[in-house]
Amino acid sequence: MKTQIEKIINVRLSLIALSLLALTACGGGGDGDGASPTPAAVTPTATTTTTTTTDPELAPDPTSLDDLVVDADNALEASYQLTINVDKSNQSRGYFSLCDDYTAQGGSYSVNFDSCLFRGPLSDGKLNKELKIANHESQLIAVIWYYEGQNPQYVEWSYMADSESQILTMD
Repeated sequence: MKTQIEKIINVRLSLIALSLLALTACGGGGDGDGASPTPAAVTPTATTTTTTTTDPELAPDPTSLDDLVVDADNALEASYQLTINVDKSNQSRGYFSLCDDYTAQGGSYSVNFDSCLFRGPLSDGKLNKELKIANHESQLIAVIWYYEGQNPQYVEWSYMADSESQILTMD
């Protein structure tokens, strides 16, 4: 009798040992709270790069943000204010569009009107508007469409880096 009880106990102990071994081999529940090897502490080394080049063509290409050199006059702004002044003396009803996707074809233009940054009606032939434009938008086209069937009027506008204020005027 004693041997049969010993066999049952040994089988149960063996099953428990195998279960614990399997759990240990699988790594447990994987909730991230388990002990994991900690990486060795690494002390970053400071590198100092001194660039005194003022000619942008002679400056080396930056390989990290630490290597970037920004001109002192760069305001580091992502946009600029564009003032739109339209003053048509003919008082015709019109609609103004300011777009960035266009091509010039001889004396005419092909404009993607889905790319417009602003659209709005003229009021008594006038429109005065301040717009915030992203810096990468440096070439724009302004179009005035007239309701009375006149041909549209196009004006190409370019960002002027040396100007303190950006103004688009259509008379």
